[in-house]
Amino acid sequence: MFTQVRSASRRVSPAEVNGRAVMKAVYVVLEPQYQNALTQAATSLNDQNGPLAIDLSGYLIEELRDPENYAAFCADVAAADVFIASLIFIEDLAQKVVEAVAPHRERLKAAVVFPSMPEVMRLNKLGSFSMAQLGQSKSAIASFMKKRKEAGGAGFQDAMLKLLNTLPTVLKYLPVEKAQDARSFMLSFQYWLGGTPDNLRNFLLMLADKYVFPRGESGRPELQV
Repeated sequence: MFTQVRSASRRVSPAEVNGRAVMKAVYVVLEPQYQNALTQAATSLNDQNGPLAIDLSGYLIEELRDPENYAAFCADVAAADVFIASLIFIEDLAQKVVEAVAPHRERLKAAVVFPSMPEVMRLNKLGSFSMAQLGQSKSAIASFMKKRKEAGGAGFQDAMLKLLNTLPTVLKYLPVEKAQDARSFMLSFQYWLGGTPDNLRNFLLMLADKYVFPRGESGRPELQV
């Protein structure tokens, strides 16, 4: 039986902004360990009192079955700079995620989706990068899902790595800017697979540095990535 948890219990906000740039991020994941690591990563950045603060809202995918949680998720996405998702393979909930995020995809500074159902993967957006631009991504996702069905959780890590490994084969065919953004996705994936608070802290910093507060933009914080 699913136990309801209010989203407010996993919201991380800076105690004081003090003139810092604030990146608003919302995520939905399958696994509680990623939720814990992201919370620690955002808290660490906020406690450092550096140039960047993180306003983070998090959900486990099953929590979106609750109408109040889903309404809060939609409101968080509407106000976010960054959307993050991973392992969204429950069909009805995948559709709810797409319905909440798709209307805001163009406005979002970054949307990073790790292996999930194809309709959720199509939400990916890092600069010029999207899954639709990588011709091999569909077959890689299909391979991932096939392995997941055959091996359950056992083949999960290998399947994720296989998806990651397909991307370099197409980089040489992409224009420079698109290749750089595809590399950013690969680096994001590597941070995500690491899964520690330090890895995810670097992941958040990279998104802020390259996409939320890009170089040349006025008011950009002095980030150390």
